[in-house]
Amino acid sequence: MLTPALADERIGAFVVSDSNRSAILLDGEIGVSTPLEFRRALAIRPDAKVIVLSSDGGLVASALIIADDIHARGLSTVVPSGARCFSACSFIFFAGNERLAEGELGVHQMWSEAPDPSGVQSTVSDILEVLTRFDTPTEVFTRMFRTPSEDMYVFTQSELDTLEINRVGKGLRGKAEYAELVNLIAPTSPEPTHAQPPASTTESGALRLALYKGLDFYGQDIVSAREADVVACAASCLGNQQCLAFTFNANPSLTRGPNCFLKSGTDRLEGYADALSGVFLPPNMSTAPTYRIGVIDPTTDVSPRTDYVGGDLSTSPWPNANSPGECRMACVDNDQCVAFSFASGPKQCWLKGSLGQPRTATTVTSGVKRWMTFSAVEVLDLSE
Repeated sequence: MLTPALADERIGAFVVSDSNRSAILLDGEIGVSTPLEFRRALAIRPDAKVIVLSSDGGLVASALIIADDIHARGLSTVVPSGARCFSACSFIFFAGNERLAEGELGVHQMWSEAPDPSGVQSTVSDILEVLTRFDTPTEVFTRMFRTPSEDMYVFTQSELDTLEINRVGKGLRGKAEYAELVNLIAPTSPEPTHAQPPASTTESGALRLALYKGLDFYGQDIVSAREADVVACAASCLGNQQCLAFTFNANPSLTRGPNCFLKSGTDRLEGYADALSGVFLPPNMSTAPTYRIGVIDPTTDVSPRTDYVGGDLSTSPWPNANSPGECRMACVDNDQCVAFSFASGPKQCWLKGSLGQPRTATTVTSGVKRWMTFSAVEVLDLSE
């Protein structure tokens, strides 16, 4: 790692200094909130030319967001002598319009606590697309995907030059100007060559985030907003002292309105196919909770113009359920309910204890409950 010198301000993992207003230093782990921290650093240093890298890596999805910002702005990247840029940090390095690694640059396969987390964090195809767009040498892919996640492939200085990983001299005046731009930092004693595997998420006091696909933490909203992706939504929750959990609506057809909902609790649950939800785990919780709930997914389990005859739980309409959505949730909350039918004309909600024969009814919307188990598809350690 590198020691910031004359640092005027630290924004999370980033350091900006009045001693050099052309450089921003990434000095630490890449976490959920790091992309937002980077944008705050850019707001303070809008004329920055170079991003100086000193990081053992972190979250792939966060690194790819930062990499996109660097690529879009045409910034350059450098790993100074005495520093190292490993794992997810390498994606940020390759985003540089010009790039120079005089320290250690290391790559390996993705690491995840849960195997194949299916669309929650960046997939191999995401990495390939991004690195290809950054004109990353093919040999980098080979070394990355052949190196197990518990190991680290560190490029030699010869490889950095022969594989054209280093790319300087177009907009900047070569290595001399790079050295001038990174003089806000000073190297400390080199650390071991190989990066350590991610720390166990069961350590006392560790900040961990459990992610669920298809599960909606219903209600208890603190605030709702539109965010670019689930990582930005998680970062918003992390930055809100009241937020304990969040739900992100990943439906690509919804292009307007809020899609990120910050939650003060997780007391009420429902199934929703497009939901990506996260909850911060207490330090004393060794494993992420598993939820088994009755689900009436509005995208798959609700049928308009359909009525189920008979089987009502009561002889009168269910109170305080004046819409199909409220009637659906009343059934979700009731363990005896297996289905619902809502008549829009009189605004009557009928909860069903048994499922009768369906019939066509133009003013009735119905839904059938099914039981599902939701386990965390990913548990992210945010404390490193």
